[in-house]
Amino acid sequence: MTGISGSGRNEYVKSLVDYARGLGKDIKVFEVGNMMFSLAESLGIKILEGKILDLSTSTLNYLRTTVFERILRESKEHEDVIVSTHACFRWRRHLLQGLDFYYLNLFNPDVYVSVVDEVVPTCLRLEKSPQWRSRLSLLDVLTWRDEEVFLTKSIADFQRRPFYMVPRKDHPETLYKLMYNRDAKKIYLSYPITHLGDDRDLLSAKDRFRERLRSLGFIVFDPGQIDDVSYLDHMLKAKDAGEEFADFESEGVAFKAELRDLQKIRESIYDQIVARDYQLIDQSDLLVVYYQIQVMSPGVLSEMSYGFSNNKDVLVVFKGPESPFFHYYSTRIFRDEEEILSFLVKGSG
Repeated sequence: MTGISGSGRNEYVKSLVDYARGLGKDIKVFEVGNMMFSLAESLGIKILEGKILDLSTSTLNYLRTTVFERILRESKEHEDVIVSTHACFRWRRHLLQGLDFYYLNLFNPDVYVSVVDEVVPTCLRLEKSPQWRSRLSLLDVLTWRDEEVFLTKSIADFQRRPFYMVPRKDHPETLYKLMYNRDAKKIYLSYPITHLGDDRDLLSAKDRFRERLRSLGFIVFDPGQIDDVSYLDHMLKAKDAGEEFADFESEGVAFKAELRDLQKIRESIYDQIVARDYQLIDQSDLLVVYYQIQVMSPGVLSEMSYGFSNNKDVLVVFKGPESPFFHYYSTRIFRDEEEILSFLVKGSG
């Protein structure tokens, strides 16, 4: 499992371990970063606060190699294992290696997962860390997040292993099912995010429908669980007000987003939304479109076209306007939730 610093990866792993323990499963977690710090301390290597990535390449490689040797030995004593690590580090405006490919081949994982969170909460967590405080701009974090996912997926593809991107906000049940119920059908839930806006009734209805799908045993990937656009809106308002920075704060920690790069930030957020949603479609077995408004959504149509053209069934709960393109890219259209849920249960059974 990979995820950049500030992504909440380790917290998500802990929530998974707790969830699995409640279901009688014992997962052994190896957290590579913490293990490297502990090893350095035991060897008498004093690492100043925030300086581990400034160590020589040979020292970092030695620490990482020794840790992975230990992981290989100890993992044999456990049935279920997670290695939590970085794929790469964006440090001093360049990339550093976070994985050892030799030991990855020896470990031979069954599945690769990248945990992804929204960019502003990630930045706020980084500001809590002495190692990362004031080191990365919002644009740097957007770039690093994309690099981490890309590299992890590339390794998974090379080893012919499944890869999944999982939102940090997602319930640990999702990863639990990816580990223990590999045959569970995976659904990408498509809906007109922009047009729903702040309509709490429609958003609540979508969330209830998502949870009904999950209660039937499906794994559901909800693109709305990574919402960078709401933070972008805040930055645009600050820019219009003549501000040079947009201020964000959480739990007493503040982060200032420079607005001089706002156009690049906006382009990165928009482009990553499309690429991320297509990845979530790629890792799903089918699309379920939950369409409850009277305005046609270009985003939903694009997702339907992408899924339909990439060998996915596109099942639609549809109460919107008639459109030949909407019908063309639908495998089947249903009148209401009960009808599509009944169909899915019969199909999965």
